[in-house]
Amino acid sequence: MIDDPILVNDWHPLCRAEAVAPGGVLSARLLSEDLVVWRPQVVDGSNPSGPAVDNSVKVWRDLCIHRGARLSLGQVNNRGLACPYHGWTYDGGGRCVHIPAHPEQVPPAKAKAQSYRVQERYGLIWVSLGDPAHDIPPFPEAGLPGYQFVLCGPFGPVHAGAPRIIENFLDVTHFPFVHGGILGDVE
Repeated sequence: MIDDPILVNDWHPLCRAEAVAPGGVLSARLLSEDLVVWRPQVVDGSNPSGPAVDNSVKVWRDLCIHRGARLSLGQVNNRGLACPYHGWTYDGGGRCVHIPAHPEQVPPAKAKAQSYRVQERYGLIWVSLGDPAHDIPPFPEAGLPGYQFVLCGPFGPVHAGAPRIIENFLDVTHFPFVHGGILGDVE
């Protein structure tokens, strides 16, 4: 992980919320940290007396504490997220709740995935790898009638530094030359 407290202790949009369906798992990378992003399965309600299902998105370090496998290659089941290597299963809080090789044993308390703070807001999954100094920036217009909130990419790997991306976005004078016919013409 990047050792910059300003970046680590801030909120970052990681992906679109719709990219993580119930029961879905995906991998992501933020500030040089490999992450697993997942959402528990929706239960059909057949057990009304059972515990409420927390369907919120989870973001953890992409690492099974058992043998170091990538949890993003695992699958969501009715207990939580199962590691693809030995099936260790972690509940929504990151605690290991099942070890298939020892099904009768209670997993050790220290068997936990490293979780990060996550919020779903404005159609995005926001993550902080540290201790956020403030809340996610407010966008009060997002809830106003007649206001259309458009999420646009790129949402995926970008092979450029942040200063170059920002500079390119703000430099409208290059549009007719580089993006002619799409965002203007030289004439």
